[in-house]
Amino acid sequence: MDFKIRALNIKNRQEGLKEFEKIGATPAGSRIMVEKIFPVSLKIRGIGPVAANILKQEMLARGGDVVTSRNTLIKACGKTGEDSKTDVIIQGTLNDIKSLIDKIAEQPFGLRGLAGELKDYLDRLDKIAKRAGLAIGEKKFNPDEDIIIMGILNVTPDSFYDGGHYFEKDKAFRRVETIAGEGAQIIDVGGMSTRPGSLPVSFEEEIDRIIPIIKYIKKNFDVLISADTYRSEVARRAIDAGAHIINDISGLSMDKNMAGVIAEGGVSVIIMHIKGTPENMQKNPEYENVIDEIYGYLEDRTDMAVNSGIKPEKIIIDPGIGFGKTLEHNLEIINKISEFKVLGYPVMIGASRKSFIGGILDLPVGERLEGSLAAAVYSVINGA
Repeated sequence: MDFKIRALNIKNRQEGLKEFEKIGATPAGSRIMVEKIFPVSLKIRGIGPVAANILKQEMLARGGDVVTSRNTLIKACGKTGEDSKTDVIIQGTLNDIKSLIDKIAEQPFGLRGLAGELKDYLDRLDKIAKRAGLAIGEKKFNPDEDIIIMGILNVTPDSFYDGGHYFEKDKAFRRVETIAGEGAQIIDVGGMSTRPGSLPVSFEEEIDRIIPIIKYIKKNFDVLISADTYRSEVARRAIDAGAHIINDISGLSMDKNMAGVIAEGGVSVIIMHIKGTPENMQKNPEYENVIDEIYGYLEDRTDMAVNSGIKPEKIIIDPGIGFGKTLEHNLEIINKISEFKVLGYPVMIGASRKSFIGGILDLPVGERLEGSLAAAVYSVINGA
């Protein structure tokens, strides 16, 4: 049984009330529980009502608590099928939770399985804490201390901000010089627009746009090179030309050969979340819980990447600001960046000049620099 465990970072009373509301806790109960301060909060999805009530009693006995749905007790006295499952938030100290695991390890109602999954989850967190840093090319980074700046170069006629500005090779080369001179450690080269509503270009066109730029950067600048593509053959050509990173907006999902190409090339990868495709991603994107869904997606895709032979220290995750998200979704993502770090990988945020900044400030794309800088700084503060 897969219970989908996720650590929450509840920074204040308002965030606590919001998380409790999402799982259906009563307003009165939420107001009481939000006044308690616990160092660890674990959200667990898909718990049966009887098990949820047992968990609450066991954690209360240890000085912790469990936030449950308002209907949990009623359901525990009635039906117990799949449709009666609920989410809970276990709160306490790490030792409280370890003690809970020992207590429920031999209990029924799915608790034995939950004990095993909780133990595996805590073991995973321990391994993450000991994991090596980020490796890109010959360079090593400490994601907890190093801030890595990526400069974007879209060699396209239709990207949302700089489309057409650097479509000609000479202009693109000059732009590379500017980006490198301004201090970017990575230059990301894209040959196919992924703005909302965009359509794909041919494989040949994408290759023709990015490979000369990658070769030029490799020859003339001491910076890391990222190729923005979701096509495995384009990625292969980019790696051969000198790319150190493949930046895949599809999270390795649009081309079944992509993970193998990256593993074989020994390069790093950025695994991004997207809902839909660039053509349709902004057509009323909806989520039951945006952070839960993105977290689960990135967890699945990074596990697939590792199982395909990509080394964990070569993986970066990106929750995909603007890729199938509303303004409110984007703000919640930036506020919850630290929760994605529990997956064990550095988090990249690409918010520069995107529409949510324009929506907040009521400014056109060319006047969003200050908003972009604010989003970048706040993202770093929150864990990017």
